[in-house]
Amino acid sequence: MTPNRQKDDTVRPGGATEEDASLAVRAGKGDAAAFGALYDRHVGAVYRYVYYRVRNDADAEDLVSDVFMRALRAIPRYEPRQAFLAWLYRIARNAVIDRARRSRVQISFEDALAHPGADQVVEPDAGLLALSDKETVRQALTRLTPLQQEIIVLRFVEGYSTEEIASLVGRREGTVRGIQFRALEALRSLIPSREALA
Repeated sequence: MTPNRQKDDTVRPGGATEEDASLAVRAGKGDAAAFGALYDRHVGAVYRYVYYRVRNDADAEDLVSDVFMRALRAIPRYEPRQAFLAWLYRIARNAVIDRARRSRVQISFEDALAHPGADQVVEPDAGLLALSDKETVRQALTRLTPLQQEIIVLRFVEGYSTEEIASLVGRREGTVRGIQFRALEALRSLIPSREALA
């Protein structure tokens, strides 16, 4: 499984919440088919999110298994008033953080653009990325904070809206916009244009 080879049936954090909530309530009461439906619906999105954090297919697959096992154990406590995918992303985020603490390896998004199919990235500033090579962008991403990296990838690789990202990372929309703005400003200062290099 690779993040860019998933079929494009991803449900957005704000999408299909009634159906997801209904399935989650049934799963919380022991309905394995309902949990299986939730798994099928969201495994691709969770895999892509985890992959861009750990940059390794095998580790990402292990973490996705861990995320869904945690979700299965916690589903009786799921509150339908929140989007199911946002709840899963929080579990995924915590699983990645726990793994990083255990391995004491710095996790970043530096290889996000190196992954096959990365040319399909939704570009934050077409001029910025068009004028810079991928290695320069990867190096610049390593200079951002982990939260800035996460927001940049969720926004411009995964294509989530600011509102969706705020729900996923547990911050206010204005805070997410501010972090994104500072991250893009940092990238602009770290990535020289080709004219400047000539």
